[in-house]
Amino acid sequence: MHESHRIAVLEDNPPLREELLDLLNDQDWQAVGFSRAADFMQAHRASAFDVLLLDLGLPDADGLEVAQQLSRQQDPIGIIILSARGSLDDRVRGLMDGADAYVGKPFEHAELLGYITALLRRKRRQQTEGAWCLQPSRMQLLSPEGRIAVALTVQEVRLINALAAEHPESLSRQQMIHALGEDYRLYDERRLEKLVSRLRQKLLEYCDDCPIKAVRGKGYIFAELIRSE
Repeated sequence: MHESHRIAVLEDNPPLREELLDLLNDQDWQAVGFSRAADFMQAHRASAFDVLLLDLGLPDADGLEVAQQLSRQQDPIGIIILSARGSLDDRVRGLMDGADAYVGKPFEHAELLGYITALLRRKRRQQTEGAWCLQPSRMQLLSPEGRIAVALTVQEVRLINALAAEHPESLSRQQMIHALGEDYRLYDERRLEKLVSRLRQKLLEYCDDCPIKAVRGKGYIFAELIRSE
């Protein structure tokens, strides 16, 4: 089963669009179809997609211009062009205009899934390169650059590990107390607040803005990227 990712299918041929959506949803990816570039761009601005399957012959735009526009964004989406234009010149132009892969029609499902998986793997690797890294076995938290190692207590490791598991969602106080191995009904929440306060002060010795932040009415969140080894 694949980790859930958002994939857009910008294809004006309804039967092919439905075929692609069925293929992607079968992989447990969140696939959304569009026939017009304007509709896709509006949806992408509201909630970014990870990968776009892009047809070149769209009713309201040139697919290559769409690829150019998307490739200039700060966090560009992965783009796979699907086109019956299969000449070498067409493929080279598509790649030069911002596509990550160019797949001719008709295509093999396995080949397309391979390209998508590779793009998602690259995106995941790029995201984790600038992340905090929790190392429970060494009882430490590494800064995103890896230059600073913050020594942690057992309780601090458990707390950060729980926050990392829920990232980017917040963790309730009850969940945090449970992660510490304590019974919420018997645990004094003031102990939790002291633990969080000490941990935040410790992190502030190494960074200007502590990534552990309070969420009003909910609990706490680790507000920056974090992974665990």
